[in-house]
Amino acid sequence: MTELNHRAELAALRVVALEDILSTSDAELRKEAVDDGEDVAAVAADLKAAMREAAAAALRQRLSQAKARMTARPAADLGRPVRPPMEQLKQLIQEVFASDRSLGLAFREGKRQSDADWESLYDDLVALGKIQPASHED
Repeated sequence: MTELNHRAELAALRVVALEDILSTSDAELRKEAVDDGEDVAAVAADLKAAMREAAAAALRQRLSQAKARMTARPAADLGRPVRPPMEQLKQLIQEVFASDRSLGLAFREGKRQSDADWESLYDDLVALGKIQPASHED
């Protein structure tokens, strides 16, 4: 027989064995184990311990992966970007516009900018390289 035939036969035997176990009642399984000299309580305790250890190992692995992801990611990527205080932010933006006349800005409906608008403008100017984030750190 070929390797493929052996695998197919083993797979078929597994299916039949599982069907046999699933069709057998708990009382019959318990009686068979006792007849074979097995300590049913010990088998149950061993199975319970093995399942708990498998669950604990899976949780430890997930925790380890989460820690690895957290340490691999820079702190700035975890939340909102670090920006200077609002008054300093406005001053930096005004200095950029005063020094570079090629920049323009339009206000919505002629109204003043909200703090969120200033922050967005700051982020855009940082992205364009017009403001260096290190220029405002203490």
